[in-house]
Amino acid sequence: MLRVVSFITLLVGLTACSSTSEWKGVYGSDTEEEKSYKLDVPPDLSEPSVQDNLALPNIALGSTYSTYTNTEYKGNKVTPANPEGVKVIRDGVNQWLQINSTAEKLWPQLKVFFEKIGFDIKRQDKVLGIIDTNWLDNRVDLPSGWFGSIFNALYSAEIRDKYRARLEKTDDPNITLLFITHQGLEEVATDSAGNESIETAWQPRKSDPELEAEMYQRFLIFRDINKTQAKSLVATNIVSKRTQIIEKNEIQMLQVREGFARTWRRVGIALDRIGLLVDDRNRSEGLYYLRITDDFRAKSKEDDSWLASLFSSKKAKLKDRYLLSVSNEQEQTLISIYETTGAKADVDFVKELLNDLKSYLD
Repeated sequence: MLRVVSFITLLVGLTACSSTSEWKGVYGSDTEEEKSYKLDVPPDLSEPSVQDNLALPNIALGSTYSTYTNTEYKGNKVTPANPEGVKVIRDGVNQWLQINSTAEKLWPQLKVFFEKIGFDIKRQDKVLGIIDTNWLDNRVDLPSGWFGSIFNALYSAEIRDKYRARLEKTDDPNITLLFITHQGLEEVATDSAGNESIETAWQPRKSDPELEAEMYQRFLIFRDINKTQAKSLVATNIVSKRTQIIEKNEIQMLQVREGFARTWRRVGIALDRIGLLVDDRNRSEGLYYLRITDDFRAKSKEDDSWLASLFSSKKAKLKDRYLLSVSNEQEQTLISIYETTGAKADVDFVKELLNDLKSYLD
């Protein structure tokens, strides 16, 4: 019997070792060689008709949330993209794509792309330009082949991933910015209270910039850019810590040692990674209008974390909406959080959300 067990263990090990993938994120049952990332979508998707409900908002710099309109964006000019029609813009650990295409054309391509690699579209908002996928097991470390098909059917991966894609228009209607952000879960053992069985639970893990870079690479390959070129364009960068939480006028704030313009952009990406929704933004006033989504609430209730305690606390209840302020102070930037009335938000909520932001802005 011991020999049989040893043989099976060895077989599993050899199979797993022989199935190493070039990608860090493996979500479908097909091998990468079997998958085609060519844009083989129907003609009606490659040249969609432009409809009002597909138009993404251009947010004027001086607008407020109550006067939110589809007016022309007045920001700085975007540098022309390279001859391939794609430019990778980097800012520390963050990066995004600048694509020579309208948002209306990119929207259906993104949906087909995520579905092609195994994800379902759980939420889509054409007005905000946001696509959220479902949670999916990352099976990169699981065996493949004939044995893997049996093993994978009985085994659950220890990590799960989901992604958010966000399209943002520029002042040039034929140039669009694409942001892809990652959220992760990991399966951990919980206290079994003396039971012989081992109980597990899912808890959030930090967003992985390498997985985000990989998704950018895959999307470029999907759009018929050479794989080698796609991988050389997109890379993961490491930056030193640059933030600290301070208290000013009895309000906790996150101090960022960099200018307003750079921090403003990075905060938007960090909010995507955290899973909060930005209903609107007013750059001239330095305000993000945050909405707590149902997905965010559901995930929080399942967590054994700081946010779960807010739901069970009689002293604090999570509001539906908040204001996040980004303000310039000399050569630094301050980030603070308030209720929509301008009143101080719950101290615990502010502290933990600032800590989350800090982890992504360092």
